[in-house]
Amino acid sequence: MPSIEKRGEKSFRLIIEVGTKGNRKKEYKPIKVEDPKILKSKRKLSAYLEDEWYKFKREYEAGAYIKPEKRTFKMFLTDWEEKYGVKSLDEGTLETYDYIVNKEILEYFGEMELEKVQPIHILNFLDDYTKKNPDASSSSVHSRYRILRDIFGRAADWRLINENPVAAVKRPKVTYKEYDIYTEEEIKDLFKLLDEEASLFHRVAIKFALTGGFRRGELIAIDESDLSFETNEVRIDESLQYTKKYGYRFKEPKSKSNRTISLPVEIMKEAAILLREVKKNRLMLGELWEGCPGDKDKLLLFGGDRGKPLYPTSLNTWWERFTKRHDIKRIRLHDMRHTHATMLINQIGKIPGFNIKSVSQRLGHANVKTTLDTYTHAVKEADTLVADAISNLLQIR
Repeated sequence: MPSIEKRGEKSFRLIIEVGTKGNRKKEYKPIKVEDPKILKSKRKLSAYLEDEWYKFKREYEAGAYIKPEKRTFKMFLTDWEEKYGVKSLDEGTLETYDYIVNKEILEYFGEMELEKVQPIHILNFLDDYTKKNPDASSSSVHSRYRILRDIFGRAADWRLINENPVAAVKRPKVTYKEYDIYTEEEIKDLFKLLDEEASLFHRVAIKFALTGGFRRGELIAIDESDLSFETNEVRIDESLQYTKKYGYRFKEPKSKSNRTISLPVEIMKEAAILLREVKKNRLMLGELWEGCPGDKDKLLLFGGDRGKPLYPTSLNTWWERFTKRHDIKRIRLHDMRHTHATMLINQIGKIPGFNIKSVSQRLGHANVKTTLDTYTHAVKEADTLVADAISNLLQIR
């Protein structure tokens, strides 16, 4: 009679006895059932497993069964990267994965047998990480959880393990902290300082960041074709990414981030002047102009020397020096996006038809939930102001 052991919701182990009398031993074969029609019916499931058991027995007795080799996590990782990572992940994501895997995950899981990794090992790894890095953000912990889930999930899909051990571990909660942002008065003071002390290039870049709420990669990917000086609009349909392995690459921005947004007329006028300077520089350099890799004619508004793409951290470095030199409140360059988001949220209820969906669309978020989760504090404050406005309007005492 077939011997079948249930190992999980969809996982089973087939067991046969082989050898001669007095020298019998058991051989095992893991099997995973994915077909929901089979899983829902006890009769169909039993028949399917029996068929697989007899097939396993025949293969073994005929010498056709190849026993799965003992595969370490490190061995599997090579297959994972070649067969999945480089084909399915963008270069930036893969570079992040490689950094975290090589620096932390391999040290812990590298020599462990893939099929012997249990949920408790995942929990221990995450606990060790938080102990070694007490200041690590919740998103850092979550990113390590996500990488492990993806890697072991692929191993399960390829039938190398019965189940993904990470699936049994509760996803670490990501808490969104309150960001450092500028007030409206601080923005006015900053704009005045930029006009007096910053170059045209940096002046326009920072003003774009604050009034457009662009992600860094989106900002430095803006080219001449994205600018409409007739309508004072900027189109975002690309993001510039740099990795050590692949260099510069223009890619589609994050999910549902393609958008066209309006900017203040005065700032677009400054952008027009900057664009003319870039064109003049290209004409002056002639054959020395390099332009973008693969597209020499692509004219970036915020390009580097000789029209090449700007190194992603260049603006961050300039901004840090600028704030130190002028002794002003320093926020991260990305916090300018958060400042912009907060300004937008504060306009809800003041501008007819402007709501949280409008904010989400302007920021290029995939959905409204992302906006609400990221800016919970600002949304609550805006809601309180709306309630106060209603109270004053209705003269409620």
